[in-house]
Amino acid sequence: MHDQLRVLRHSTLASWKIFTAFYTWKTWTFTWVSRLLIQVCFYAVIGRLLGSQEQVDYLLIGNAVSILAMDAMAIILMATGERQSGTLPLMVAAPATHLTVYLGRGVVYLGSGVAASTVAFLLLPPIFGVWLPWPNVLAVPLMLVVVGIGCYCYGACIASVVLGFPSARFLALNVSYLTLATFCGVNVSTAFWPPWLQGLIDLLPMSHGLRAIRSYVRDGASGFVVSQLALELVVAAGWCALAAIGFQLMVTRGRRDGTIEYAS
Repeated sequence: MHDQLRVLRHSTLASWKIFTAFYTWKTWTFTWVSRLLIQVCFYAVIGRLLGSQEQVDYLLIGNAVSILAMDAMAIILMATGERQSGTLPLMVAAPATHLTVYLGRGVVYLGSGVAASTVAFLLLPPIFGVWLPWPNVLAVPLMLVVVGIGCYCYGACIASVVLGFPSARFLALNVSYLTLATFCGVNVSTAFWPPWLQGLIDLLPMSHGLRAIRSYVRDGASGFVVSQLALELVVAAGWCALAAIGFQLMVTRGRRDGTIEYAS
């Protein structure tokens, strides 16, 4: 356990170094976060064009949550980047499980996503006349962390597959994010989809967490909110287990056929 935590700490520090080399607080705030806020505003404006404050509320809250997935799933790019830069064999040699190494590689982006979603929740509702239950809404960032963990584990699972096809990393990132944005209740209720598809949607991250946040904003704390957040963590654990299996299979195959250093 000591080695696992040590490797996780160093992997996270490496992620932080890369993040701060790419962003300053000014560029993060005025380029990345402002871009995400504009995306949320775009969907909220659609609600206004529909002439329904209820639609404005629904679209703003859904998209304020979904933008964190864009950051959280950057682990797909971080993981494949190790293969392209030729450092994958060194990471595989770390005295920890492969999953531990990779989970640390993008955790800073998970924090970035939660921060961006929190800013959206605090800044945009007053602009669009969305009522929030102050000060209870201050608990929403904790729920966003739960949703972010689910999206992060989901992204780690996708990354374990894309490591074998690094040139497809951006396609995988966009398809994975759009799948969540389309089906998990961001813009339309999950009840819109056929019953057989709703069962599959419940296996995706964000669906349970977003239901919990919507219910909390509307009705306050309840057993339903707690149960949905618990289910979100269960879903996250499932994706994390699949990611662990995927990384192990990738490394085992790479050692067997000598392609672990393959970088194209």
